[in-house]
Amino acid sequence: MNRHELSRRFPKASASFIKANLDPEGAGPAAVLEPDPGHAPLETKEVQGSTGAGFLVRITSIRKRLLDEDNLCAKYHCDLLRYAGVIPDDAPGICKIQTTQRKAGKEETEHTIIEVLKI
Repeated sequence: MNRHELSRRFPKASASFIKANLDPEGAGPAAVLEPDPGHAPLETKEVQGSTGAGFLVRITSIRKRLLDEDNLCAKYHCDLLRYAGVIPDDAPGICKIQTTQRKAGKEETEHTIIEVLKI
């Protein structure tokens, strides 16, 4: 882009702005983009051998102000449990997920309780 084009697009631009955008060295390094993750499913890890059992993941959110039910994001917590190797998979046949919430008491801080039970 030349000086005339910059002045036309940015009529109130300062001289330093125009100089920085004319000089390819002055603009700094190009941003590093994340690699394309693709659309393949995430890798599933074997957890202490196959137990053949199912799991119940119970997520209880204790909050000062209650949320809409669809805003209680259990997916994030279940994915973290899977990445940590606590559960082998969060597929419907293996894992049952329950989300609940309750209002925090007067002196109680907000927190989340995550329980994993073998069923």
